[in-house]
Amino acid sequence: MNARELIDVIDAAEGRLKADTVFRNARIVDVYGHRVAKGSVAVRRGVIAGVMYEGRDDVEAYDADEVVDCEGRYLAPGLIDGHLHIESSNIRPAEYARMAATRGTTTAIADSHEIANVCGLDGLSFMIADARRAPIDIKFMMPSCVPALPDEQAGATITASDMRAFMAEHPGEIFGLGEMMNLPGIFTADPETCERVAVGADTASRQVDGHAPMVMGRDLNAYAAAGVIADHESTVPEEALDKLSRGMYIMLREGTCSHDLESLAPLVLEDLARARRCCFATDDRAPSDALSQGMIDNACRLAVEMGIDPVTAISMATLSTAECFGLDHGIVPALERRGSIAPGKRADLLVLDDLTFSGAPHRVYAAGRLVAAEGEFVGEMSEPSAEAVRLEGLLRNSVKLPRLSLEAFSYGFRPGEPVIDVIPGNAITGMARPESDEGLCRIMLIERHGRGVAAQQAGADGEGPAGLGLVGSHIGRGWVRGYTIEGGAVASTIGHDSHNVCVVGDNPEDMLLAVESVGQGGHVLVRGGKVVARIPLPLGGLMSDASAEEVARQHGAFMAEARAAGILPPLDPIMGIIFLPLPVIPSLRIRPEGMFDVTTFSYAE
Repeated sequence: MNARELIDVIDAAEGRLKADTVFRNARIVDVYGHRVAKGSVAVRRGVIAGVMYEGRDDVEAYDADEVVDCEGRYLAPGLIDGHLHIESSNIRPAEYARMAATRGTTTAIADSHEIANVCGLDGLSFMIADARRAPIDIKFMMPSCVPALPDEQAGATITASDMRAFMAEHPGEIFGLGEMMNLPGIFTADPETCERVAVGADTASRQVDGHAPMVMGRDLNAYAAAGVIADHESTVPEEALDKLSRGMYIMLREGTCSHDLESLAPLVLEDLARARRCCFATDDRAPSDALSQGMIDNACRLAVEMGIDPVTAISMATLSTAECFGLDHGIVPALERRGSIAPGKRADLLVLDDLTFSGAPHRVYAAGRLVAAEGEFVGEMSEPSAEAVRLEGLLRNSVKLPRLSLEAFSYGFRPGEPVIDVIPGNAITGMARPESDEGLCRIMLIERHGRGVAAQQAGADGEGPAGLGLVGSHIGRGWVRGYTIEGGAVASTIGHDSHNVCVVGDNPEDMLLAVESVGQGGHVLVRGGKVVARIPLPLGGLMSDASAEEVARQHGAFMAEARAAGILPPLDPIMGIIFLPLPVIPSLRIRPEGMFDVTTFSYAE
């Protein structure tokens, strides 16, 4: 905000200039005073110019071009999602923003390492360009770990030097450094990893986000000493308290795959003072869940149900996150300050019927403009720029699979071999060593960025059936327990974080057909030799070019078919498979080379 604009806002605050909008007859959720108080709020140039409280101030003091009568409803700050991957919603940024606005999210801290692992910095450029079309504020972190581990078979590599070059070409567009997942790189003080952490100092927020599942002791000290500000991977209160006591913010994650809020709520209930260092994050949220149950508003609802005071829950969803990322106060411009209803803050405001968050907000305002009403988007969405269209084209045709035969999917079980043990509702997996294959399914991970294709062209398959020569180098094979599909298979081009094709099934024939049917991206369900459900994801194999509602419809149909195939709650058939290749969360994962023990960072035999 320049001096002329500042004068404008001050004049409005003093009543010398009419406000653009005044919200009257409101019950203001005061996250600083931790109370609800009757009053009015004046907005000028998208910034809150004045707040008047009944009994202390003249609540009718401000004139405005528009008066919004809240009719006794609550007026709360716009919600902030502290950590998410837009790609995991399977929709593009502009479409995500439209969906998020309807549920009261007005700011999102987005880490686009999913698309960056497929398409590199072109993918990040697309996310930024597409998000510009939307009225809510999406702040993009620089992906810190592409690939997630140095030897992962991803579609791109981004070094510290690459990060700095991108930021020089795109000044001001990178908000912070995304979640630092390379834990061994931190613990061993690897020079390149430390160079990447140092990049955070050159971003807008100067913050480094975290990812430290089950880290403790000296390793946690090293991680915190590196300057990592927050973590969203805690699953029990003791783990979260370890990190909080080292100065880190704790993000209570409530997504589609990971449901950690209930288990972490005692951390806050035991001592409400801790709430100031606790935030909410969705991490990964499917459109069907987001539209029907909500996003950060869903986290608020669950927090209240767990016994957390509603004002505390709202503070965690707004002020705590703003403070974590330096958005509450300081030298940042007024349109950047947020997380509360106070003068000099961005006018991101929610008009709520109650504080139970049982439904979508009555009204949602972003920078003072109405963007959603009763769960419907009513804001403005601009057309894609020529640059956004060009970048979108680069995301297509990203799936390059090798030739495959049925023999590659037909392998036996070795008694005592390591088996992935699925834990529904949790990103963490276990490791089992059963003596028989009873109750197990096959799982395979097939490299899809062209390495397997090149290996076949170089003769790696020899004279054998297609794909067999790639096993152990570009095709990983194993077994999984707890993914309970019967008479079919599920395949997906989403396999965190390198996004190779993951397939789980109880018979080789359906597994082969599922992989062959993913095309240029998506989730596929096969039963009895037929494709019975599909969600096409042509943008990098991660995102749809359809609306959130259409993707939610496709997701609903997929879920129904999956339930009929024996994949029963609480296991999510999509989220339950796409995290099985993730090599940075314990315990056992699958990689293109084979089964990988994350606790030892070595391949399991």
